[in-house]
Amino acid sequence: MEEVALNRTESVLVLIAKILDKIPFSSNLQESVENIRSGMQALRPPRIMVMGRSRSGKSALINAICGLKVAEVSDVKPETGKAQWKTYEYDGVDLVYILDTRGLQEAEAPRQEDRAKTPFDSIKNAITEKYPDIILLVCKATEVHAAIQEDLSICESIVKSIKKIHAHRKFSIIGVLTQCDQVAPPKADLSGNNDKDERKRRNIDDCVRSFYKYIQQKEELRYSLQEAIPTCAYAEYEEGNSGLILSDEDYRWNIDKLVDIMMKYTPKERRGSLARMAHIKATQRTVAETIKSACVIIAGAVSTNPIPGTSIAPVLAIQTFMVMYIGWLSGRSFSQETVKDFLVTSGVAVGTNATTIGLADIAIKFLPIAGSITSAAAAAVATQGLGDAAIAYFLKEE
Repeated sequence: MEEVALNRTESVLVLIAKILDKIPFSSNLQESVENIRSGMQALRPPRIMVMGRSRSGKSALINAICGLKVAEVSDVKPETGKAQWKTYEYDGVDLVYILDTRGLQEAEAPRQEDRAKTPFDSIKNAITEKYPDIILLVCKATEVHAAIQEDLSICESIVKSIKKIHAHRKFSIIGVLTQCDQVAPPKADLSGNNDKDERKRRNIDDCVRSFYKYIQQKEELRYSLQEAIPTCAYAEYEEGNSGLILSDEDYRWNIDKLVDIMMKYTPKERRGSLARMAHIKATQRTVAETIKSACVIIAGAVSTNPIPGTSIAPVLAIQTFMVMYIGWLSGRSFSQETVKDFLVTSGVAVGTNATTIGLADIAIKFLPIAGSITSAAAAAVATQGLGDAAIAYFLKEE
């Protein structure tokens, strides 16, 4: 049963690709075509590589970004051992691949086993397998001026290796200062309004400027560096794998801003999966609106041009893809089952092989007058209505 569902899902993607290939080049349509292509490519989760000194808070940062406990954090000894790409799942669905690396300049071997002799060797083995979409270069805020050059020299060698192994692959580097709550004055509030709080923010700003300057001094890092940002990633989580953050023990600061920066510099085709991973509804809705608008335009363009050899109308294929994608952004699987859930809430009885037929029934509801989708205007209106309904259902405002 699972294999049949997978094949139906793949058939939708194959048909969408055929439809896009047959659309003649037009300045009015090209952006929409590219947005849909990027959406299809985003179905592969993003790869995020996290590098930094031992005890700099790399694992805590990963958890803070994901909003779940997906990486083990040690209070005393180094935890992360062998550098390897780990899949972050939620409800059985892949959301992100993370390369959590051994700490640079570690004083002792990590708790987790690793046959590689050094962090550099361990990381090089992992990057030979896959390349990162984005690199987070992590430094503890209070250690910006403590042996930072050695850390950056190691990072520079690693980045050079990535460029050599994966030539022509582009990635961005973001400098991340962690544990900013420990910057003097230690008891001052990161977002407070008194003189001590202001002094703390000035000190943090100085740390950010210094960190950015030090990274820029390394030639292999300079050209991929985008920004540097201060953060606090500390939070307590529920027990067990993928434990949620305890609401009264959430001390994260600037993590949303970090995710926004990651979105900005992540390759366009990976932004949807990054928004999905970070569980930020506003960002997910922005991506959903982009895909919806592109589907509305393309549905109108193909409404009167059937694709030979297919059993499903092009407009219906575009609408199916759109609903599946919006559901996928919310954390659901990219499948016909996700469409079925949407149809059931809309009051449509859906059989095993009738999801697209049910979708067509809903689409007709959004037409000014009842009838089939036979014109560009009608196709656009129906697709717009379906997209709005899917966004309202899957990405409800909190």
